[in-house]
Amino acid sequence: MVKATGTKSEGAPEHLVISAQATESGPEMVFAEAAFSKLLQLVRAVQSGMQGIEGSHGLSGSQLWALWQLSAQPGLRVTQLAVAQHIHTSTASNLLDKLETRGLVRRERRDADNRVVRLYLTETGNQLAKGIPGPLQGRLRHALREMPPPELEALLKGVTSVLNSMSEPLR
Repeated sequence: MVKATGTKSEGAPEHLVISAQATESGPEMVFAEAAFSKLLQLVRAVQSGMQGIEGSHGLSGSQLWALWQLSAQPGLRVTQLAVAQHIHTSTASNLLDKLETRGLVRRERRDADNRVVRLYLTETGNQLAKGIPGPLQGRLRHALREMPPPELEALLKGVTSVLNSMSEPLR
């Protein structure tokens, strides 16, 4: 972790103050630790915003996000909702069970073979969804939209690279 100790590594930005431990591993480690710290700060900011919304509605962040997704795209299938939320299909199904029990979501089978299940909000679910800001639609989404396109493109490439590296087995 990057710690404020008054030590500055060669090649590190002026504002980056790091620990002696990080400098022993070289500038690459310094930047990796600084990036990790900033990503953690970003995740915590998003979590904090979601907790505020969770407390006011009595639902988890995932449940609120599912309601928001279904209000924006009525008729989604469970697998589509799972993809949109970056969760496993069985997790999405369990989440929907809870929302259905609370009378916020209904599942409909309209195909001739009844295999395809479409998801819709109930009237109560629609009313609740109207008060939910879109996921990350607040400060983070606004900040991303305000970034200069070259910086936004670089961020997208960097985050994509990190996610791709994380999906590979550790060497």
